Amino acid sequence: MNVAIIGCGGMGRLHAEMAANCGLRVVACADAVRKAASSVADTHKAKAYEDPMGAINSKDVDIVVITTPTPTHEKYVKAAAKAGKHIFCEKPFGRSTAECRRAIAAADKAGVNLFVGHVVRYFHEFEAMKAQVDDGVIGDAGWLKIYRGGIFPGDPKSWFRDYAQSGGVTFDCMIHDLDWARYTFGEPERIFCQTLMRKNPTQLDYSQVTMRMKNGVIATIIGTWAHPSGFRVKAEICGSEGMIQFDSADAPLSAEARETAAGPTMIVPMSPVAKSPYQHEWEEFVAWIEGRGKPRVTAADAMRAVEMAEAALKSAAKRQPVTV
Repeated sequence: MNVAIIGCGGMGRLHAEMAANCGLRVVACADAVRKAASSVADTHKAKAYEDPMGAINSKDVDIVVITTPTPTHEKYVKAAAKAGKHIFCEKPFGRSTAECRRAIAAADKAGVNLFVGHVVRYFHEFEAMKAQVDDGVIGDAGWLKIYRGGIFPGDPKSWFRDYAQSGGVTFDCMIHDLDWARYTFGEPERIFCQTLMRKNPTQLDYSQVTMRMKNGVIATIIGTWAHPSGFRVKAEICGSEGMIQFDSADAPLSAEARETAAGPTMIVPMSPVAKSPYQHEWEEFVAWIEGRGKPRVTAADAMRAVEMAEAALKSAAKRQPVTV
């Protein structure tokens, strides 16, 4: 199968590599920044496009990978679905639940497979924590705390710094942990969020979500784009019979700096295992297309994560808990 990469920044380059590792052929690379498209295209001996629609509608393409800014996802998912292509879309799935719902409807109507890259479900450390919870190693779980983040991504012109587009750390970064909390502990009931979202004099963002799950578990999720450098993840899960702890400062989790399409640096968490978590999600996606199973994350899961992130920002604006 042949792949088109839409958005040739850090994540586009990463997913092109993962697709190639799966034996797929990257044949088209599109980005509004011609240099970014050409760089990834040259690596994979593909054709470079400035217009994403040209890559999406190419007859040679079977799979479209979308790693553009969040508000563009719906447009490109719908275009790819109309063209009959299978779709790998980076998280967040959309900037609103309504956008996600329309994207799912387009993929369903076209009969194509739509996958959203909630890669934390594939990280070995988080897989191990979920397995221990599921196996009852710590008894009945009662409390979860996750901390994730580091530098503010991008330069002053980056779309990440426009909160209307990115939703800040709450929407763009913490959505990983909102999704994983639901994946591990079931549906949420109530969300309360406080967030900084400061623009002046120095742009910083820091957010804390307190979430009550329907099974009674209390989750505290902290996201930060306020560090001067680096990236860190910490997690604790407390149960009636013990506690699970993870800290990337103690474990071999690394952070890799990657360039976005416009040039600014972003941080991508990496796990130094024989097979990357990003590779695992790609293998599940390809197996699904080939009829060899279903992935552990669905488009409906990704839409629910967006709904949770929307609720968190709504709570922060109202300064009140929000029922989900």
